[in-house]
Amino acid sequence: MSHSTNPRLPARPDDDELAMDPPASQHWRVARDVDATARPREVVVAPAQAVPVPTRSGGAVASLNRGLGLLIRLTLLLILLAALWGSVTLINVGVRAPAALGEQFNGAIERGAGLVGAAGQRIADTFDPAHPPRQAITLDAEIDELLRIGTGAALNGSSTRSITLASVQRQATPTGPDSAVYAVLHSELREPKETKVLGVTVRSTRDAQDHYLYKGETIRIGQRLYKVNWVSVERQQLALVVYREQDRVTAPLKFEIN
Repeated sequence: MSHSTNPRLPARPDDDELAMDPPASQHWRVARDVDATARPREVVVAPAQAVPVPTRSGGAVASLNRGLGLLIRLTLLLILLAALWGSVTLINVGVRAPAALGEQFNGAIERGAGLVGAAGQRIADTFDPAHPPRQAITLDAEIDELLRIGTGAALNGSSTRSITLASVQRQATPTGPDSAVYAVLHSELREPKETKVLGVTVRSTRDAQDHYLYKGETIRIGQRLYKVNWVSVERQQLALVVYREQDRVTAPLKFEIN
């Protein structure tokens, strides 16, 4: 079967003309192929550096250091304030009371001199055994007379009343050795006190009284002051001492009889 050419159609190209052109060379693919065949490059990996991680102990130490630093600063501030306050006080004292500072200084000098003098006195006393006592001595009141009165005996001194020692007895519930025994003084008027109505005596009394004395107590009878020296149940006696300088007696009076 023959092929007829259609004049209306273009002429059929030859087979050579229908053949496709060879692909153009691809340089990037060739280069990649060459690199693939080449020896792979060695990759140097840098060692990882350890990053320090803060721990709890490190935080506590840091907090402690901060606290200590704050405490030191506060201490220094307080010292500074105290020094400033002291300076202001000294300035005020120096401005307002210079005489007081002088008195204090003089007092300190006198005290120091007194200490030195006392030390010298003690050294001197070691070589003088007959030296008088240097410390203060508590002295009892000086006595002028000692009276011992037995049961039933009279105690003179009052111009209006008669006084006798009625008895010496023991205390039922003593609170100490000086309060275990007491004496009973009985006093009454020397002349009875009478009450009269229209010249008629309707009442007469001697005003009898009992007075209780313990050791160490002071009484006044008339113009004399007495102190109870001791009280004895066994002897049934009372010992009284008469003060020599009665104006210097400051002891309280248990009672007084004019």
